[in-house]
Amino acid sequence: MNPSTLYFSRAGNLRKAMLFALFAAAAFALAWFEHAERIAPPPTIGLPGMEFPAPARRDDGVLGSLQIPLLVLLGCASLFYVGRFGVRVVRGGVAARIESRALHLHASFGAASPIPLRDIVELIFDRADRLPGEGGGGAARIGARLRHGLYLRYRSVGDDGEVRLFDNDVEGGVDRLWRFAELLGAWRHLGARMTRETGR
Repeated sequence: MNPSTLYFSRAGNLRKAMLFALFAAAAFALAWFEHAERIAPPPTIGLPGMEFPAPARRDDGVLGSLQIPLLVLLGCASLFYVGRFGVRVVRGGVAARIESRALHLHASFGAASPIPLRDIVELIFDRADRLPGEGGGGAARIGARLRHGLYLRYRSVGDDGEVRLFDNDVEGGVDRLWRFAELLGAWRHLGARMTRETGR
């Protein structure tokens, strides 16, 4: 297998798609239950010959009125990631490759492509929870400790861009991603040296 090319892992991306599908289903279900509770008529309370006032409806204030929109928004965001990982499962193919002194990335990463190697200003391969921008707590942080990732920061129009590749995104897992990071780093340093020597 070409060491300068990373291929998507169908199994890894399928697990991610299923996880986000579960998040979406949970968010939409909670939104539906919340809506059903709000439109339900108040329960009647009474005994023969006696009447009691109906219990007051729950008033959750401003935050309560935002619960359903936020849950729907969370569900839609989860569906976006279901689509992203689903495309990778169905189509497979190349996730990233080094070619012609540039890094070419699959469109699903949402990064500029190709990225000239000379424009990569930071390259970090480490445990996922140690990568820049991978904060958080609880289960997300525990999960990040079990993964490794490659973080890249590159010069782009207007501002620096960032992209992250994780071991469960690609075939070969940690070892394959580490070898790709080593090769990318070597090509990057070679390109920088050639630029200094030739001025191009």
